[in-house]
Amino acid sequence: MPLYHQVYLDLRNAILSGDLQPGAMLPAEVEICHSYNVGRQTIRKAIARLVDEDLVERFPGRGSFVREQSRHIQFLLDRSFSQQMRELGIVPRSRLISQEVGQVTAQTGVLRPYHGQPCLLLERLRLGDAVPVCHQVSTILISRCPGLPETDLAGQSLYDTLANRYKLAIQRIDHIVRAIAADEYHADLLDVLENTPLLFVATSAYLADGELIEYTTSYYRADRYEYSTTQTIAR
Repeated sequence: MPLYHQVYLDLRNAILSGDLQPGAMLPAEVEICHSYNVGRQTIRKAIARLVDEDLVERFPGRGSFVREQSRHIQFLLDRSFSQQMRELGIVPRSRLISQEVGQVTAQTGVLRPYHGQPCLLLERLRLGDAVPVCHQVSTILISRCPGLPETDLAGQSLYDTLANRYKLAIQRIDHIVRAIAADEYHADLLDVLENTPLLFVATSAYLADGELIEYTTSYYRADRYEYSTTQTIAR
């Protein structure tokens, strides 16, 4: 492991564990050099990494200080947005942008086999404690859930409605996750600057019989949401 990376990890752990509180000044470069027996260039490279991750902020002539950390919401693959908010003690809300009946027009992707079928096109801004967190555009196949287009989906969870009203429990959710930059539309909706990193998530929800019921594209604020996963290695 490169020396600068060892220093970076130690300082990062000190920040994340709370040993170095927000607003605290990092030790002087000379002091860190003596502690690790490395040169200044190594220390500067480690601190630059912390700056890139928004953990530390530099002020010329004053030093480097620990930044106040944004509250991140853990992104779990087996939870709906509303369920995650409630489990975290956060009040979920939705602002309805549009809700209209149409037909599936996709020529590629998971929706292709359902081309021409009736669907509900739903666009919502999702909020946690009144803070915009996510913009979602959903295509819901409605042949098995009559009356859904007349339902107020701004005030309730889509998955809860499918399960409780129509007895359509989601059995499997496939995810595609990648990073993108916010365009002008999403920057305005999510109250971030244009080109701010966003977490893009495409979800395909399937019923117990293997039929697709919903496809959604979501754009999450990266400063409010984070993704993590745990893998168990079989031995």
